[in-house]
Amino acid sequence: MNEQNANLHPTPLSIPEIEEGQNLAAYLKQLRQEFEKEAIETINWYIKSKKIKKRLSLGLRGITILATSIGGLVPLLQGAGFTAIHGQYGYIALAIAATCIGLDKFMGFSSSWMRYIITDFSLQKALAEFQTDWILMWSEVENDSPTKEQQEKILYHLKTFRLKIQTEIQQETQMWTNEFQSNLAQLQMSTRARLESYQPGIIDLTVTNAIRAEQGLNVMIDSLTVAYMRSPQLQIGHVLPGQHKITVHGMVDGHDVQASSVVNMTPNALIELKLSLPINEQV
Repeated sequence: MNEQNANLHPTPLSIPEIEEGQNLAAYLKQLRQEFEKEAIETINWYIKSKKIKKRLSLGLRGITILATSIGGLVPLLQGAGFTAIHGQYGYIALAIAATCIGLDKFMGFSSSWMRYIITDFSLQKALAEFQTDWILMWSEVENDSPTKEQQEKILYHLKTFRLKIQTEIQQETQMWTNEFQSNLAQLQMSTRARLESYQPGIIDLTVTNAIRAEQGLNVMIDSLTVAYMRSPQLQIGHVLPGQHKITVHGMVDGHDVQASSVVNMTPNALIELKLSLPINEQV
């Protein structure tokens, strides 16, 4: 049983009390009622639990479909002239879709729903076979007094039925355990890879004519000022992976000048970038 099976408690085998005057047939019938009740309670648990898993699975899958559709529509709408729609909205929608898929996979909502459906049908089939076989066996008993051979046959049938119910639960639980261990290993690998992909890098920036800027140069990454330089060289650390625009600007002979370039930072990389202020064009 998985974490949801906390409601399926083991039940001790009670010895049915036989009132005075009752024979062994009453004992066998009472055992049958106990085993049948236990099986029905287990089936009802799976019926209830699969409804919960179904709602969670369909909910996440619905959000995934909607978010994926939005992510695909954003660039089309932008191309059609809807400039008010920011391109980042599409990436956000796709990220939401990916998160829903990952959550469903790791938590096992869809897979649990499928397992519960299969186990429910298997348990109901086992119950139906047991009930039918019981009728056939008891039809051979005369005067409600089974012979020794019939008693052994009925007791074996009861044992087989009870163990079959437990076997179905065990198989479902084993499937869940294997799936959970696999998902956990994949999550650990994915997390490790993601962390490695976020390792920042370093930019060795050289501005060949930086000394011409009377008050030095402001250094910006993606329009955000990160440093100030007076010498021709500067090392910028902790630059996240991705595409970045590096800009330097300052004053040369009373004129505002700047130079920029785009770099593609890879995880834990060292990139050498050389810029030159366009002094000849503006001064």
